Amino acid sequence: MIRTFSDIRRPLSALMLAAEAARRIAGLPGLFDHIVPGPEYQALCTSQGIADWFAWFLGDDVHLHRRKIIRHTKPGESGIGTATQAHYDLVYLREGSDRVLSMWIPLGDCPRERGGLAYLEGSHHWVMRQEREGSLKMPAASITADLPGLANERDARWLVTDYEVGDVVVHSAHIVHAALDNKDRGGTMRLSTDIRYQRLSEPIDWRWQEHWNYDDGL
Repeated sequence: MIRTFSDIRRPLSALMLAAEAARRIAGLPGLFDHIVPGPEYQALCTSQGIADWFAWFLGDDVHLHRRKIIRHTKPGESGIGTATQAHYDLVYLREGSDRVLSMWIPLGDCPRERGGLAYLEGSHHWVMRQEREGSLKMPAASITADLPGLANERDARWLVTDYEVGDVVVHSAHIVHAALDNKDRGGTMRLSTDIRYQRLSEPIDWRWQEHWNYDDGL
């Protein structure tokens, strides 16, 4: 589900300025020590358009998981916070509700060559079925890095598009998705964040209630 929120552009701009300042001062420690717990990031993640939309969609009071991830991928780069392999989110959220929703937000324009998010068409159907049957392998991290191979195995397409500032994508914990490689010819970094909301009345994974850090084990 792709939506555009015009009211996130102001907090998004403030976050990007703060992130650039932290990068110049302290690099990766600046991201974890200043940006992730900072007011600009919190303002974006709790902006009225986002929080109100989740409350409307879920029909209940909602909870924002404190562990929110900022991904930063340069062309050809690998490592922490960079492009993710094929996976579905429930494998990281076993201690709470299986109805948690993720929102992926590009922090700036993200054409396909910059490595946006891709979804495996219809994958939530077989993931949910095999979860119920107990026949699905439970990967600790990812399913595979071979995106074409997985699509052929499942006779499905990877759904991709170009994203612009203000776009967001919301998905369930059962759909298989991945980040494409950043092949931007101009060397532009792809910045994005993923945050998670759920009904306040449902079980909450306690492991996601601290700020994201490189050594949090998730």
